[in-house]
Amino acid sequence: MAVVLSACASSPPTPAPRARPSGAALTDVRRVVVVTTGESRFTVMQEAKEPGRGFDEVMKWLPAKDLLVPIARAVYSGLSWLIESDRAAGTVPRDVVPGTVVADAFARALQVSGPFNQIVSVDREPVGDDRRLADAIVRLTVPSWGLMRVREGDADAVAGFADVRAQMVVRETGVIVWEHEEDVTQPGRLSLDAYKRDRGLTRQELVDVLERAGRRLATELLYAQDGRR
Repeated sequence: MAVVLSACASSPPTPAPRARPSGAALTDVRRVVVVTTGESRFTVMQEAKEPGRGFDEVMKWLPAKDLLVPIARAVYSGLSWLIESDRAAGTVPRDVVPGTVVADAFARALQVSGPFNQIVSVDREPVGDDRRLADAIVRLTVPSWGLMRVREGDADAVAGFADVRAQMVVRETGVIVWEHEEDVTQPGRLSLDAYKRDRGLTRQELVDVLERAGRRLATELLYAQDGRR
């Protein structure tokens, strides 16, 4: 009993979890630099990557299935990846930089509706006067974007999507005062063939969904700044 009590007495108290900053932490932020970071992957997700029931029905009759089934699944996944990569290569608009489109839409929305005095959008980490004069830095990433299959309705229908992330850091302290993740999908539905036939349409739809994502992030930041979240 003495040993147990002494062990308990010597154990340091468990530190309390660090609280997330509230909207009040954003009240002094007036000059913001928006920068895009990270890599973006364009994808066209048309079919499920896992083999279906028909695949399993065929595989169960194979001899030495414990050895062959994992190999067949690996081959199936590899072929699915090649097909997806081919779709993406034939659809991606080469002149669209997703992070830049999101950042510009984010900055424009804040300039119109936000309480900030200055919003500057740059394509790399700010240095010099751009960094010294900023109250906070917002880092935006677009890990993935492209076209995805829409499960409701027509099985051939796809829509533009963008997976976006944002984080605001106070320059002087390095404290994260706001962060948000958003998966945005275009309301419009078209066939993949329609996107492939009309590159101008594809470009416009993808730019629209990226701008929509930027405005959504701006709205979330304004909610946080007002202390409603």
